[in-house]
Amino acid sequence: MNDDMQEGGTGRNGRASRLTLLCRGATASNRLSRLSSDEPLLPKEALRARLLAGRLPASDAVFSAPEIAARETAAFLSAAPAPCDALRDVDYGRWNGRRIDEIAADEPSGLREWMTDPASAPHGGESFEAVRARCTAWLDGQHGAGGHRLAVTHAVVLKIVLAHVLQAPLTAVWRADVEPLGLMTLTSDGRRWALRFFGAHPDPASG
Repeated sequence: MNDDMQEGGTGRNGRASRLTLLCRGATASNRLSRLSSDEPLLPKEALRARLLAGRLPASDAVFSAPEIAARETAAFLSAAPAPCDALRDVDYGRWNGRRIDEIAADEPSGLREWMTDPASAPHGGESFEAVRARCTAWLDGQHGAGGHRLAVTHAVVLKIVLAHVLQAPLTAVWRADVEPLGLMTLTSDGRRWALRFFGAHPDPASG
C-alpha cells in the first residue's frame, strides 16, 4: 500500500486502529446490472483476488459478509475469516436479482422513493437507514481494537459506511462508484472514524 493507506492516530488504549473495507469480487449480477443476489464469484475473479491478497498489508483479523461472493473473496485473504452478519448485503426484498431498468419500468414511483428517501423500503426489504444502523453499530465496536483489520463486504454497504464517516446524507450513495475489489481504509482515534483512502487498488491482473 502507498503512504496514503498507512495507519494514523491512536485509540484510547494507546494503539492505532485501522480498518480496511474491501468490496467482494464481481458476480454475474455486476455484469448484468442486477441488484445483488447470493451468487459465486465470476471465474476470472479468483485470479484477481489472489493477486490482490499478495498486495494488501498484513491484517490482524479478517471478517466476511455471509454471502457466497464475499466468503469466496475473503478465503483468499485468510484461512479462517470470521463471519460478520452486520456487513451483509442489503435485503432488496422482491427486487433481489432484478435489473434496475426492469424495476424502473414496473415500479417507477417505488424506485424514485427508494432513491430519494433512505428510510423507505418499497421493495419490502431493508432500508438504507437500517443498513447504516447495523453497520455503524459494528464499526463502533472496532474502536480501539488496535492494528489492522480487514472486512470483505459489498459495494453498497461500503458506500453507506463512507457516507456515515463523512457525515454525508445517505442519498450520496448514488454519487459514488465502487468497483469489485475496490476498497476503503479508515483510521480511528478511539472516538471516531476518519477516511484514509477510498478507491481501487491498481488492477492486480495487469501488473
